[in-house]
Amino acid sequence: MHQAVFVSDVHLGTTDNSELFIEFLENLETKKLFLVGDIISFVVDTPNSVLDRVFNILKNAEYEVIYLWGNHEKENLNLKSSLSKYYSNLELYNRYIYTFNSTKVLIEHGDSFHYKDALNRAIKTVMLNFKTKLYKKDKVQYPKVKGVYYRVKPLIKYILYNSYLRYIASIAIKERCNYAVCGHIHEPEIRDINGIKYINCGDWLKSCTYLVLDSNEEFRLVKYKGNKND
Repeated sequence: MHQAVFVSDVHLGTTDNSELFIEFLENLETKKLFLVGDIISFVVDTPNSVLDRVFNILKNAEYEVIYLWGNHEKENLNLKSSLSKYYSNLELYNRYIYTFNSTKVLIEHGDSFHYKDALNRAIKTVMLNFKTKLYKKDKVQYPKVKGVYYRVKPLIKYILYNSYLRYIASIAIKERCNYAVCGHIHEPEIRDINGIKYINCGDWLKSCTYLVLDSNEEFRLVKYKGNKND
């Protein structure tokens, strides 16, 4: 049995892997399950709907469920009332510190990056202002310059990706944690950043990955392939 399992970015309502995720939950053996945000995109709350089936499983599970806000949950203003029939006192966390032995794990979805990271804000502001002013000044040249933007976009994406990693690691450092577990950018990865073990859970749109803290207290990223998955 796992000590803990971490899942993010399932996006129920938009993924074709809902049945696979339900199967995953039904076969899960863990002490704790962390839902690291964006579990729900949009689903109709009716009997035997995807939402109904998922949260009936979680309600009756033997493992403890800890739910963290993602940006999609925050956009769903009726989420808490919708889920109240499954949990009488549901609490959703923006950030959670999980401790095992003397090890501390920072857990958050990661969308706070967009409004708290200075580099991200600066790049987005500059590019938005540039495109807006150019469009107003010269609509004829706008498509050509916009093409240049898309050629440099991979570089911008690379810069922002690394800025995201450093941002998440900086929170863990501030909270005096050893690990930082997140989601949001849908890129499953484990790497060392400034003395912090950064771990992204991945998603259930493409990768169908999740993170486990196994019985040996080691973190592993696992790709779910069906009920025979290890």
